[in-house]
Formats: sequence, C-alpha cells, structure tokens
Amino acid sequence: MFRSLRARVLLSYLAVIAVCLALVGLLLLLFVRTSPLWTRAVGLQLEAAARATLPIARRAANQSDQILEELLLRAAGDQDVRILMVDDSGAIRFDSDGAWTDERLPPLARRRILRGTPPLVGFFTGPDRERWAYIGDVLPAPDGQRQIILFTALQARPALLAWFAENLLPPLIQAGAVALMVSALLALLISRSVSAPLRRVASAAQAIARGETGTRAAVSGPREVRDLARTFNRMVDQVEAAQRSQRDFVANVSHELRTPLTSIQGFSQALLDGTAADAGDVARSARVIHDEAERMGRMVDDLLVLARFDAGQIEMANDSVELAPLLTACVEKLSLQAETAEVALAVDVPPGLVARGDGDRLAQVFTNLLDNAVAHTAAGGRVLVVAHLHEQPGFVEVVVTDTGEGIPPDELPRVFERFYQVDKARRRSRGAGLGLAITKEIVEAHGGAISVESVVGLGSKFTVRLPAPVGAE
Repeated sequence: MFRSLRARVLLSYLAVIAVCLALVGLLLLLFVRTSPLWTRAVGLQLEAAARATLPIARRAANQSDQILEELLLRAAGDQDVRILMVDDSGAIRFDSDGAWTDERLPPLARRRILRGTPPLVGFFTGPDRERWAYIGDVLPAPDGQRQIILFTALQARPALLAWFAENLLPPLIQAGAVALMVSALLALLISRSVSAPLRRVASAAQAIARGETGTRAAVSGPREVRDLARTFNRMVDQVEAAQRSQRDFVANVSHELRTPLTSIQGFSQALLDGTAADAGDVARSARVIHDEAERMGRMVDDLLVLARFDAGQIEMANDSVELAPLLTACVEKLSLQAETAEVALAVDVPPGLVARGDGDRLAQVFTNLLDNAVAHTAAGGRVLVVAHLHEQPGFVEVVVTDTGEGIPPDELPRVFERFYQVDKARRRSRGAGLGLAITKEIVEAHGGAISVESVVGLGSKFTVRLPAPVGAE
C-alpha cells in the first residue's frame, strides 16, 4: 500500500502532523494545571468559603473547641472545601476530612504558614504528597495561643482533566481537524512535487533501457532531485561515450587486422597455386607473410596489455629507479636506428636522479617515445632526452624533444588515443597506433602524467612527470 515514494512522503507528513497535535494537547494539559485560569477558579472558591465562615469562626473561637469544630465541619460541607485548624507548632488539631488530625504539616508548609502574616494565601504539599491551595487567617484560642484556620482545596487531577475535557478539548479537536485537512492537502502537493521529478528520471532510465539513445532526464524539482537528474544525465553521456569508444575500438581492430590478413592470404595463395614459381618470388612471399604475422602478433600483445590496464590487472613495481642508467640504456638501444636515419640522439640526465616505479615499464615508456621521435625526425635532425627535478616537490620530469615534422594543432589532442596515427602514410610500417596509448596508461598507473607540445615544421616535445621517492633531492 505504501510502496511508492509519494505515498510514504504523504504518510510521513500526516504522522508528523498527528504527533504535533497530540503534543499540543499534552502541553496544554500540563500548562493548564498551573495556569492563571485554574488557579483563579480555585482561589475564588476558597475566598467565598473564607468570607462566609471566618466571621462566625471568630465569634465561636471564644467558646469551646467543640463548638468551633462543629461550626467548621458544617462550613466545610456547605462550601465544598476542606478546613484545617493548626496550632503554633504546626500540629493539625482539626481536619474536616478527619484524615490529618493529630498530624503535623510538612516542614516547608509549616515555615510558609506559621511565619506568614494574615491573610494567608498560597500552596503547600500535604502529608498525602498532593498539592493543595489554601486561604487562611489567625484566630485567638481560649488558652491564649494562636490557632490558624485554613480553607484548602486539592488541585486534583480528575477535576483538572474534566475541566480540560469540557473547556479545551472540543475546540482543540475542531482546530486540529481543520489543520489536519489543510496539512494533508499541503503534504499531497509537496509529495507530488518530490515524486514527479523522480518519476521523470525513472521514465528516462526506462527509455535508455529500451535503447532510446539521446533521452535525458529533465532537471527539475528540489535541489537533491536536480542533482540526481544531472548525475543521471552525466552517467548516460559517459555510457554512450563508452559505447562509441567500444564500437570504434572494434572497428579499428577489425581494420588493422584486415590489412595483414589480406596480405597473408594473398601471398599464401600465391605459394599454394604456384603463382610464386621462382625462388625470389617464394622468398618474397614468405618474408611478407612473416612480417605481417609478426605485426599481428605485436598488435595482439598491445591489445592484451591495454585490456589488462582496463581491467586493473597490471601490477607495477614500486622501486627506486635511477633515471640516468635507464635513459642511457634506452638511447643506446635506439642508437643504430638513429644512426641509420642520420638523427643525432643525446641524453642529459644528472646522476642520482631517482623516480619511483617499475623500471621495466618505464624503459618501455621512454623507448617508445624515443622510437617515435627518431622515426618522425628527418635526416640531420636531433632528438634530446633531458631529466630534472620537477618544480612540484616529490616529482621528477623527463622531456623527450625532437626537431621533426611536428604534429598539426587539430590532431594534437588525439595523439594518445588508441589506433590514432598522425601520419597515415606510415600506418603500414609504424604499427597500429597503440604505442602512445600504452605509454599514457603506464605513466598514469605510476601516478604521473604525460603531455605533448608541438609546432608543425619545428618538432615535438613529450613531457613525462613521475613521482620521486620520499626525501629524494
């Protein structure tokens, strides 16, 4: 019955309203106990009893105690009050109810009454622990002592409840019924304003589940619901971007694999049907098949590495790696390639410069950057590797600069994308465009960052920032 958010919100508002009305009633019941209205009603009753009885009691005080007590007993019955007669010590010599005769007033009541000056008015707690209102006067006793006549009335709870039920409860119920109806209407409107935007978000989610791409949730309602709608829309954008990336990835893989497969199929068919008859043709066909198979193997290896990065399965060592020998080894590995291309390859790394990470993976990063730099630098050009402490404490920086052809500004943001190649003419010989994507994944897995700057015709600069061990200088 109350499974929907709207019904639960409405029920919660109604419950709060009912609790508030009940609290108002209880507080009124508590406050009215000591309210001026109730105190004045009790005081008027006691004043009337005192005015009617005290003149007669003064005249009877000079006679016997028996006559005075009979007079007070009749007055108590006629005026519907309780009358006490107390001596100077606080002992109760007479009680019209008979319960407190020969008892003593409690200490606080004795001090308040015996030390007071007529007329005596106030409240006291009796031997029965109940609260009593009193009005009294001091009369002379035949033996010359003082005697105090107290007209008392109990502020009894039954009478209070009856007075509350008779005077306050009916208007309270009427006002509460009106307030409940108005509040229920307001609660209905508020719950609708909360649930309607949520229903729109739910409808958008259902539309997305049905494949209706482009659907977005309306951003409306309370702030929290608007935040939910914005978050939902961002999630949908990210999901759609991931789906597009996945489709592009599959298309790129299919395209990159189709070319070597076509070559392998064509040259193997030439070997099978005898088209490649002489030794030269056979050797050429075998070499192409071998090269294309090797290229496919490298592509599959790169794809597996990227898949492991995406799945979070790549574990990086966290060692202190000295950069000077690592970068020197990378430069020496590519020295023959640079010499063949007539490109000067140099390294400038101060001794003792240390990065934190996986030495083998970092060697893969810088080998790939140097390989790209040499390949895209014309004869007579220069490639330089420089390393130094980063201006941000706790990091080192390695910069690979070349004087090559450069990267066009519109293609610069995409150089780290998978399968993206700036020089389409070199696709066949330079691989599938996964090297920089893997490089970026490795650097970021180390907690570092990689960036690129380039000017067409002047060259490119790749900057790698890596964390340094604590305390490294």
